[in-house]
Order: sequence, then C-alpha cells, then structure tokens
Amino acid sequence: MEEVLTQTKFDILRTELRPTALKISDALRAKASEIVNSSDFPTRKNEAWKYTNVNGLNKLVFDGKNAPISEPLIISNRSRKLFVKNGQVSEGQSMLSGIKTSWDVLPEFYTDDAFDALNVLYCTAAIQLNFDNAENETIELVFENTTNSAIFPRLFIQCNKGAKGTVILNFQGAEKNASFINVSTYVNVGENANLSIHKIQKNGTETFDLQREYVDQAANSTFTMNTFPLSGKLTRNDLKINVNGNNCETFMNGAYTLKGKSHCDNHTTVDHKVAHCYSKELYKGVIDDRATNVFNGKVFVRKDAQKINAFQSNANILLSDTGTVNSKPELEIYADDVKCSHGSTTGQLDDEAIFYLRSRGLSEKAAKELLVKAFLGEVLEEVQNEEVRSYLEAQIEKHFSA
Repeated sequence: MEEVLTQTKFDILRTELRPTALKISDALRAKASEIVNSSDFPTRKNEAWKYTNVNGLNKLVFDGKNAPISEPLIISNRSRKLFVKNGQVSEGQSMLSGIKTSWDVLPEFYTDDAFDALNVLYCTAAIQLNFDNAENETIELVFENTTNSAIFPRLFIQCNKGAKGTVILNFQGAEKNASFINVSTYVNVGENANLSIHKIQKNGTETFDLQREYVDQAANSTFTMNTFPLSGKLTRNDLKINVNGNNCETFMNGAYTLKGKSHCDNHTTVDHKVAHCYSKELYKGVIDDRATNVFNGKVFVRKDAQKINAFQSNANILLSDTGTVNSKPELEIYADDVKCSHGSTTGQLDDEAIFYLRSRGLSEKAAKELLVKAFLGEVLEEVQNEEVRSYLEAQIEKHFSA
C-alpha cells in the first residue's frame, strides 16, 4: 500500500514562514527543529490550552498587504525608543546605548515550548536591553505592524545588580491587520534590582498574538509585569516567574477590554522557591458581544519557601449574554507557614448603580461607561508610569465610545 504523507499543523504553518536571517548555532537549530518537528498544535486535551484554539493560524496568509496605522504610535515622550516595523529593527537604530540588536550568534534557550522553538527558527529581530544604573531609565520598544506578516521578536532584558529600569512593549497594528505575532522574552532581575515591564497589545482585529515571558528574580529584587490586551483576534500571554532569592517582591497586573469575537488568554505562573517573599496578582476585564476570556493563574510555594505572602485575584464583567469567561486561579503549597489566597468573580454591572447614575442625569451608556472605568481603575492605579497610565485611560475611553 502506498504510504500516505501527512503534515503536522506546524508543518502547514511553516510553509508560510521565512527562516531567520540571524545566525544560530547548529546545536540550537537542531534542538529547536526537534521540538517543532515532534510537536503539534495544542488541543483541548492539553490542560493549559483547554479553552484556546490556535488552528486559525493555518488560515493566515502573509501577503504583505499594507495598511497604515492612523493614530500616534508613541506612548512615552520621556523614554529612549527603538522602532521595530513589521518585525524588523528600523535602520539607523542598531547602536543605541544599552540596546543590542546585532548578534554573532543567538543565545541558547532552555524551554521545551514549541512556539518558543518556532520563534528561534523564524526570528525576525533579536533585541537585548541592559539596565546598569540605579536611576530609573525607561526604554520603549515600538512594534509597528502595518502588513499581514509574521512578527517573531526575541527579547532579552537584563536588569543588573542594584539597577532600576522600565520597559514599555508597545504593540500597534493596523485595524484590519491579519498577522501572526510570536514573541519570546527572557528577563533576568538581578540582586537588589527593580524592573517594571508594561506590555500593551493593540493589534489588528484578525491578528494572532502569542507571547511568553520567562523571568528569573534574584534576592531582594522587585519585578512588576503589567499586561494590557486591548484588541486582536486571539491573544495568549504566558508569564512564568521563578522567584529564586529571598526577600523578593513580585507584582502582576492585567486589564483587558474584549468585544466582537476576540479571544484573550492570560496564563501566569509564580514559583516561590525560597522563603520571605511577597507576590500580588490582579487581573480584571470587561467582555462584550461574543468575546471570550481565559485566565489561569498558578502560584507554587515550595517546601522550603516559608513566610510567603501570595495573593491572586481575577474579576470580570460581562456586558452581554453571549460573552464567555473561563477563570481558574490555583495555589499549590508545600510549606506550612504561609499566607496565601486566591479568588475569581464574574458578573454583570449593578442595575441599582446604573439606576442611581441615570437618576443623576447620565444616560444609560454614560452610566455603564463610568462603572466600567471605575472597575478597571483598580488595575490602572497599579501602573506607576504616568504616561502609560494616561495612554491606557485614553484607549479605554475610546474603546467604549466606539
């Protein structure tokens, strides 16, 4: 009988991708290829992907059709900036101080994630940010996406001992854009360092955006990750934090505004490996139309990690009868002297509050908008960068006035 040749779903997708032009070692290429070749797209049988279907990736056509972005791209006027247009670092920006964009060879990677391996093989830009000073410096990476294309940045963020830094990851896409954004970010927060990352994902309505952050924290460090998925067809964020040293503080915040048929999936993991650490996690979102939200947060407290304080909360508001929320906060604790809590709520706007505001002269729409802004405001208050917070407030205002 003639053998029937079949393709895995990754094989189908790879026919649309261009191999990276960056130099990678033979060992790295072999490792990444082995992972991708032996992997298939995750299915509902995989618990971590139970509510997120990525098969739509195979329908994308990277035809390079151009569509301009109508609004300003810049979030911060006080930051140093690096522009990455359609996956490529803009010309003349490869030698900025503290920012590395040219490589003799790409660094090794230590995950077995197939999308991370795919990022290695088809990397469009590799960028390293270094923070060495105690004065808080802000660097904004502006990812401008105006064509239907594959965007595979590989980011390395190093905040060295005693340093303080802020990173703004500003993803902007044309409204009708249909791209595949696949980002791997490796973060190292040194001893006594303080690093904040603000990630804003404002993508085209047909764009798939899959991102991963792998974070390592050393003793006495503080790390903050603020994530804001504002638009896109499918957005998936995987945040994995290893708290390796004592006396660390870790903050994770997220706010999302979903409508249409958009799908957003936030997965977070905090692994407390040693004692005397604190983590706080707050994700809140508003879901309208037929949009879907997934939240899965997990906190590990290892056997020797005593005196841990860990708090986790996910809250959602449904503005329609057809929206969907799947929320699963988790704690896995092996130590006995800890203070940990988690919670999840999903509901609708308070009718009595709406009635009260309408009795004070507001329209029904204005009353709902005011309540939504107050609901998301708890997350925005955690954003210490004023420019980022102002930008987000304006985007939320625009979202609900459209």
